[in-house]
Amino acid sequence: LPFSQTTMSNDDGMTPTEREQWLRDHGVQIESSADRRKAESALSGTDRPLSVIEQVQRLSISDGAAAGENGVKFVYLPHDTSKKIQTVCLPSRLVEALGPAGDIIPTYVKSFFADGRSIDEKIFQDQAAKQNLLGGDMEKFAANAKKEKLATVSEGEPAAKEEEKKTTLSSSSLMNATASGSTETFPLVRPSKTNKNEGVYIYLDEVGMLKHLPLNTRASQLAQQCGYHPAPNFYGDVFVGRVSSKPMLHNIDIESGDIMDTTKEWIVRAPHENVLWQQAINEATGRSGETQPNHAGTEGVAAEATGNDGCSYTWLQNEEEVELTVPLIDDGDEAVNKRLIKVNFLPQKVVVKYNNECKVEVELYSKIDVDGCTWTLDKKNLVITCEKARDGEIWPRLELSG
Repeated sequence: LPFSQTTMSNDDGMTPTEREQWLRDHGVQIESSADRRKAESALSGTDRPLSVIEQVQRLSISDGAAAGENGVKFVYLPHDTSKKIQTVCLPSRLVEALGPAGDIIPTYVKSFFADGRSIDEKIFQDQAAKQNLLGGDMEKFAANAKKEKLATVSEGEPAAKEEEKKTTLSSSSLMNATASGSTETFPLVRPSKTNKNEGVYIYLDEVGMLKHLPLNTRASQLAQQCGYHPAPNFYGDVFVGRVSSKPMLHNIDIESGDIMDTTKEWIVRAPHENVLWQQAINEATGRSGETQPNHAGTEGVAAEATGNDGCSYTWLQNEEEVELTVPLIDDGDEAVNKRLIKVNFLPQKVVVKYNNECKVEVELYSKIDVDGCTWTLDKKNLVITCEKARDGEIWPRLELSG
């Protein structure tokens, strides 16, 4: 929606209930305890509709749209490119229970992301420092974890009062906050007057990167077709849904063909509409020239890493290759002896030794094609070029565990 249509004054005269409904109608996701109880009720019992997990499990047998459910169609987009992109269904009974207004898909698919996978502690610490999760908000996760913990402590107990004074940000609190699934919504294109007030969104695991889920290259390509440059990284299986903002926000049909056919009008128009939306936001907030941050090692800007001997080296990447530049000796008159260089390429590791000293031993984020790897000497720097095993993949970092 245009920025002016999604803001409200503190003096709008609305009751808390009216304000909550206004926000829902304008696309703001709000999940209350009452919403959770309604969803649990609608998805339980002997006559309950199929869960999204059950629908996905049936996709190997038949298309999700024919899985015996009536409702709004949306799309399952697996990370595994050998699996088909298929249509699934948002059950009418759930829409009736939680609607009529609002985007119901995040509530429906979040159980799919409750996979029990643990969070990588090293990646968590790195991202906590950067406050830069893909769509994630560390403070929100910590606050949610605090609420969950407080709910288990009796009122009036000193422990509860003490807990209210602080929010502990840790991987364990993040695990608690996302144990039942946590859905992030990424806008491929937002509703506007120029697209009949219809928006298309990707729904992903909010902590997929921290779980070290595999990259979803097809989701990234779809975002790139919609004008996002560089393309965002998405992790694990995702879903794609469509909403209409008129007369109030609600889910409408989108099918697998609507995202696979790049000539569809919504995909063709999306880049221009996203530019217009960003311009409107920049004007409303007084910011200008905002663009997406480049991924590490892209656009010819080298990223730094630390070798085994404590010395730094740099790396670059594109969709086909990753290149490491490793200084072998300190500045001086000494020349590099090629006979003392030993480089070992493994499917997901590179080891560099010079004069029997290990300079770099890095376990890579993803696999490389060993037969496509080479090295050359540039004065005192060793330049290593590794061909990625999967073309079109931009790594979020060089090392497997950050």
